[in-house]
Amino acid sequence: MAWRNSPNKYQAKKTYSILCERTFDSQAEARRGEELKLHEQAGAIKDLLYQVPFQLCLKPNIKIRVDFSYIETDSDRQIYEDVKGYLKGDREFRVKMAWLEEKYGIKVFLST
Repeated sequence: MAWRNSPNKYQAKKTYSILCERTFDSQAEARRGEELKLHEQAGAIKDLLYQVPFQLCLKPNIKIRVDFSYIETDSDRQIYEDVKGYLKGDREFRVKMAWLEEKYGIKVFLST
């Protein structure tokens, strides 16, 4: 399929992390994933998940994936986080984030 080989619209480079044992969509996402993995190993967070899917609508089928989910060990608070190197003009993403918060009460923290 041609779309798999096409470059990311923001020229992000897929990056493999030995520490996390996975490929991330960008260098920034890989960097944050490794930071979170180290926090998990240190015991500051637990239950680190990558690419957490949410169903926003069945018909039409609309989904969103949040880059990271984890629980802060000291407060037992669930955190959802997404890495965005470039957000300006990404209306679709902002709409999905608002929809996610309205439907599930999930506030996603954005990091760069």
